[in-house]
Amino acid sequence: MSNQMEKHLIFMDIDGTLVNNEQQISEKTKSVITALQRDGHQFYVATGRKYSSAYHIAKSLSQDTQVVASNGSVYSLNQTLHKEQLSEEALRRIYSVTNAKQLPVFFFGEHTVFYTQQLPEYLQKNDQSRIGQKEEDFCLIDSLTKLLAVKNRIVNGIIIADDREAELAAVRAELAESRLLTVSSSHPNNIELIPLGISKATAIQAIQQDLAVPRKRIISFGDGLNDLEMLQASGISVAMGNAIDELKHHADFVTDNNSEDGIANFLTNYFSTKES
Repeated sequence: MSNQMEKHLIFMDIDGTLVNNEQQISEKTKSVITALQRDGHQFYVATGRKYSSAYHIAKSLSQDTQVVASNGSVYSLNQTLHKEQLSEEALRRIYSVTNAKQLPVFFFGEHTVFYTQQLPEYLQKNDQSRIGQKEEDFCLIDSLTKLLAVKNRIVNGIIIADDREAELAAVRAELAESRLLTVSSSHPNNIELIPLGISKATAIQAIQQDLAVPRKRIISFGDGLNDLEMLQASGISVAMGNAIDELKHHADFVTDNNSEDGIANFLTNYFSTKES
């Protein structure tokens, strides 16, 4: 791969995108990405996961991989961590709405998970990875008072409830109409709770501006609805083969799925075509 090529900025969702269904990054994907990093291209993971979990995945790929976490609420740039947070008004509304319907919420700090109900044993492996591994710091929130006592530590959150899609749709609409926060979904069983006006796209735009990389040289990869704005903010948008149909519809390209080295295959083809 040529060293002469102009620098690209590449953003990759983690779950369903960079990692396979066993939560591993394949050796092929690692090798393709690290070769491109040596050529000067800048890679970021861009995820709904909390910062410490995203950082762990980024550094397991390479030391040079940077982080956009919490759906754009936290991102690293020039050795500095930039952070936005859910407002107190947003936290009050989320707690009120979810408590009334007995929907479980997980609020994320940079390292801590604050949860409002029993930690469910039944969560899918994908959900467990989104929330955090068992050895991480969990804290039960069983009242609004407790929630507000830790409000300065909370960045974003997620509601996860299997087989309750109609209720989730109603709650999502209600929270969106409040105009106190941004809502999205990375899977039909969840609602991502994000600071108002923040998304993976807003983080990308801040990073792009600072690094002075034109939009046409930004590539992004994703599989869920919370990746839509990120793909729209990129010059080259790529949906995984396992992505939801709506994302595929909006993407410039569809690659192989996350268990078939979709990212590595697309990048190998893209940069070899650029060189020829």
